[in-house]
Amino acid sequence: MTGVYVFDTAFAREDERLALGEALWDPGTRDRLRALGVGPGWRCLEVGAGRGSVAGWLAAQGAEVTAVDLDTDRFAAAGVPVHRVDVCRDPLPGGDYDLVHARLVVQHLADRRAAVREMAAALAPGGLLVLEDTDTTSLFSHADGAFHAEVKAAAYAVMVESGYHPRCGLLDVDLAVDAGLSVRAEGRAEVVRGGTPQARWFALWLEHLRPRLAGRVPEAAVDAAVLAFADPAHTWLTQVMVTVVGRKDTP
Repeated sequence: MTGVYVFDTAFAREDERLALGEALWDPGTRDRLRALGVGPGWRCLEVGAGRGSVAGWLAAQGAEVTAVDLDTDRFAAAGVPVHRVDVCRDPLPGGDYDLVHARLVVQHLADRRAAVREMAAALAPGGLLVLEDTDTTSLFSHADGAFHAEVKAAAYAVMVESGYHPRCGLLDVDLAVDAGLSVRAEGRAEVVRGGTPQARWFALWLEHLRPRLAGRVPEAAVDAAVLAFADPAHTWLTQVMVTVVGRKDTP
């Protein structure tokens, strides 16, 4: 997370955007972490902790949790220590973790390979690195064809210019292998109906990017896409969230 992070702005509705993202993605994350057996006695590091929903859930399972983020001002997981850390430049606090988890983090980093190696190095023998990033090829797929394809393309062009990788979910597999981990991976996606809280997350994504879309697409096209997200007549498939689980082999 460096200064070019596309969402590192003073967007007035950022807390709402983050909360809606938690509502969309947290259930799947919790299912996957629960399946790994996270619980009492586990030492966990949450990287890119945001508002702290995953860190707080890990703590509620009885794990000992440390959290890091580039911006800790919104972190609200009671009782979980949080550190301001740029994972591309700063050392991670502590080590010998049983779990290091990062969701929607690596896809925004300038030096992904170094960051993943740093996270892997923080694991205890037998520990697990869980990376969750998206593959965007499915986003806005719709029964009637491309769903506001022009706006989608412009929005992702803005993000890519800020260092975002649109297929980082698959790249994470290679990065975890490169870090010396034994890896398995899977993907998941959600079907979203317009007018739901999940749909509102997509609308706020565009509203956040709107100032940087000026000159790329007509403002009326952005308005139409935002309105479509509020229309229950529209359904779409989210990005595929790829979960990569890398295990640090014991000596």
